[in-house]
Amino acid sequence: MNSSKLSRYLNDPRGPEEVLPTLTSGELADLLDGLYQNLDTPEPEFGAEAWYEMAVEESCRRSVSPDGAAHGVA
Repeated sequence: MNSSKLSRYLNDPRGPEEVLPTLTSGELADLLDGLYQNLDTPEPEFGAEAWYEMAVEESCRRSVSPDGAAHGVA
């Protein structure tokens, strides 16, 4: 993922709470990879750590219960 695409996510006014659940599994994986690479730099983008943590949570939620049952959603 290039830095301009990553910046679009990080600057999305909806925030990770709204954006992450709308991503496909592939998009979420690409975003996680881009965030991880960005965090492994001397000066990561502002907000990247929060997005990364929330993206990991979203990924874990999906792996535990792809249908949302872990959150009481049927």
